[in-house]
Amino acid sequence: MRDALAAIGPANLSTLIRHVRPARGHESRVFRRVIDGLVASGEIVRSRQGVFRLAAAGETVTGTAVRVAGELAMQTDDGRQLNIDAAMHVRPGDRVQGVVAASGIEVRRVVEPSPVPVVGVLGKAARSWFVDSLDPDLKGRIDLVATPAARQGAVVEVQVLSVSVRTMEGRVCAVIEAGNEAARAAEALLAAYRIHRTWPFDPSKLHTPFAVTAHEAASRRDYRGLPLVTIDGADARDFDDAVFAEPRQRGGWRLVVAIADVSHYVESGSALDLAARERGNSVYLPDRVVPMLPEALSNGICSLVAREDRLAVACEMAISAQGRISRYAFCPAVMRSRARLTYDAVDGFLRGKALDVEDDVEASLRALHEVYLALRARREGRGALDFEAHEARVVLREGRPERVVPMLRSDAHRLIEEAMIAANVAAARHLEEQRRTHSHRPPPLYRVHEPPAKDKLEALDIALRLAGERLPRGPLTPPALAAVCARARAKSPWPAWIWDAMVLRTLAQARYEPRRLGHFGLALPAYLHFTSPIRRYADLLVHRLIKGETPAEDALDAVASHISMTERRAEDVERAVDAWLKCAFIEGRVGETLHGTVAAVTAFGLFVELDDLFVQGLLHVSKLGREYFSYLPHSMSLAAERSGQRYRLGDRVQVVVEEVSVASGRIELALAGGSPGRRRASRRLRR
Repeated sequence: MRDALAAIGPANLSTLIRHVRPARGHESRVFRRVIDGLVASGEIVRSRQGVFRLAAAGETVTGTAVRVAGELAMQTDDGRQLNIDAAMHVRPGDRVQGVVAASGIEVRRVVEPSPVPVVGVLGKAARSWFVDSLDPDLKGRIDLVATPAARQGAVVEVQVLSVSVRTMEGRVCAVIEAGNEAARAAEALLAAYRIHRTWPFDPSKLHTPFAVTAHEAASRRDYRGLPLVTIDGADARDFDDAVFAEPRQRGGWRLVVAIADVSHYVESGSALDLAARERGNSVYLPDRVVPMLPEALSNGICSLVAREDRLAVACEMAISAQGRISRYAFCPAVMRSRARLTYDAVDGFLRGKALDVEDDVEASLRALHEVYLALRARREGRGALDFEAHEARVVLREGRPERVVPMLRSDAHRLIEEAMIAANVAAARHLEEQRRTHSHRPPPLYRVHEPPAKDKLEALDIALRLAGERLPRGPLTPPALAAVCARARAKSPWPAWIWDAMVLRTLAQARYEPRRLGHFGLALPAYLHFTSPIRRYADLLVHRLIKGETPAEDALDAVASHISMTERRAEDVERAVDAWLKCAFIEGRVGETLHGTVAAVTAFGLFVELDDLFVQGLLHVSKLGREYFSYLPHSMSLAAERSGQRYRLGDRVQVVVEEVSVASGRIELALAGGSPGRRRASRRLRR
């Protein structure tokens, strides 16, 4: 094995098998045991991606695993911080021992597992019990050393006792109780991702006011006479923003975006502020919201409730007929929302349906629609990327998934989106102008979206070539990317959502930075978040900057890094809960034959999106028949060696739902009409 790795270099298991060619049966089993033994002895190293290589001969060190900027590292006992290059079930908090190599630490063993419990789902196989981990830092199965006092399928916390090359052992230390399926998913994944649901203080003792006082209103610009309205989803409970527009005599429009003045009620550096910063943002799940601020604020005095006076920070803009922001101004204001409107109601009004509001509200809505059309035209003119969301939401009935319905964006959604983008652009310009005139001011906290990395563009370039197009040479710009993808869509038989998904996978993840690095997706040189301070700490911080607060730049760096992490964490939880509930919905259809579209092709199989369910399952390569299928990356296909049969991206297939693992969000499929072998029953773990 050492000779093989010396000859071919780092390799995954399938590459090693092809090189060594062990015979099937006993020789193959011995081959795998040899690999495990060499990994256990430290002679070869297996990375988290399953790549094996010869171990380095270097200094042996001990330290604690930590996460730095999203990557796993070791804080050594002598004070150094080194990247962990290979990790066998290592998570932050573990005491580990390894060898110093050129690329970092090669972990040899976990000396002492982290004391933080792991959340997972309890399962049983024959006479042994195990926990399938839901923890994002520790995926895999934990074998239990004692019979747990809980039923199969329960969500539990398990204390990891030992970690070896291939196994982990632990003991159940708590059972997470929950009622219905939605509550079970939420409780399990919020605990697994360690999202705080309690406050480090008693929220009832915050002395939160119930109304705006006359003294507070007197020092602010009075917008209570304007027909400002909020427009949100039907189930929204916290209202950050209200809008109003009217035509200007010389052409164009006056646009007012009023944003809840959360910074008036949350003092910088207070216990409430520190708790909000730690949370970073609100988390929205199908059956609940985990708010960034206590509900007395988020749903009470900070929320722009209809017919009640509220404090706001108003952004007033002059929008030209061509959609350009010609002037803008920010001011503290007092306002009174005229109506709480929903997207559906406003969209109906724009299509000619009646809306039970005053005449001046109707006039404002018509002007807002005109503003939207102008802003959208300018957005398209600068080449900003625009995707139609291919998403669906799970409709619950008494906490159980009842159906999956598509999430549709109407002109009402886009109207609010464009108004918020305009206000965010104005806020970025305002803070930059302040800094030019007052050099001591800190930089804004930008919303940064950098151009895609070259290695991320490889798959998209292959797809474009298949459609007869190519990525443009030189630095990639948003207009160039939008144009080439539009041409490819027109030529390609693939549905548009496949192109959208492929482009999204190439794009960098947006983050917060106190540096002006631009927003690639919106094709803007400077952008930030100002419009949602109830649910995003970044926006609350921007409000303070607008009001003249001057935090140190290194403090902005630390906050930016932290809230970028909490945003990713919230998105991961929301996706995981969504997958859990969709799997719970489809679980009852095990054995059914369904139609779908190949959404992705990999060496190990096809990911198939099931029609009208907006959920993907894996059709493993072993379920495609008795032939050997090879992955052909340059045609995005799997091809049979003898018959030449191919499965390509975008192909329509008929599949059988073979197995559903609800908690992990996995659906396994078999080819309908094929001969993959015996169908397996759903592996749903019952309570």
